[in-house]
Amino acid sequence: MQVLEATIKQAERAVVTTRESDPSRARELFILGNQLSTRYGQTGNLQDLEAAIARTEEAVQEISQYHPNRAAMLSNLGTNLSQRYERTRHLQDLEAAIARSGAAVEVTPEDHPDRPGRLSNLGNNLRTRYELTGNLVDLAAAIARSEAAVEAMPVDHPERARLLDNLGNHLGSRYERTGKL
Repeated sequence: MQVLEATIKQAERAVVTTRESDPSRARELFILGNQLSTRYGQTGNLQDLEAAIARTEEAVQEISQYHPNRAAMLSNLGTNLSQRYERTRHLQDLEAAIARSGAAVEVTPEDHPDRPGRLSNLGNNLRTRYELTGNLVDLAAAIARSEAAVEAMPVDHPERARLLDNLGNHLGSRYERTGKL
């Protein structure tokens, strides 16, 4: 924890000392957001998650829409918003998580190794909204994203099992709702 605290302090200094006009400021904000998110994972302190979301949102606002790191920033932001939804149950957080996760998928190249995970995250967020609203359109979209994630993942990749599990859960939800084999 001491190393993480020191890393956060260093990242905060980097953000403060980097001019707003400097293109590397977005990267510094992103690093700080990641470190704060890591601390949230360790402590569960909602203030860390709030700060992680704010810093990552700033990074997304500052980075060029064509920058190769934009997809990672959007993806992490979507994950953080999803985590906040899990804590607060505020629908606007889930909606924002879906929007950011969807944007991350849109700007991730088809052959990028992170695309399957991003598709799966979007599918999970859509299923969460389905569970809240009962809207089958969300469940169908969750299944489609999860199927695409499985298809994009190499057969021998260790993460493929997790993606298949997510897809199976979504399909199970559809069966529970429709009763169709």
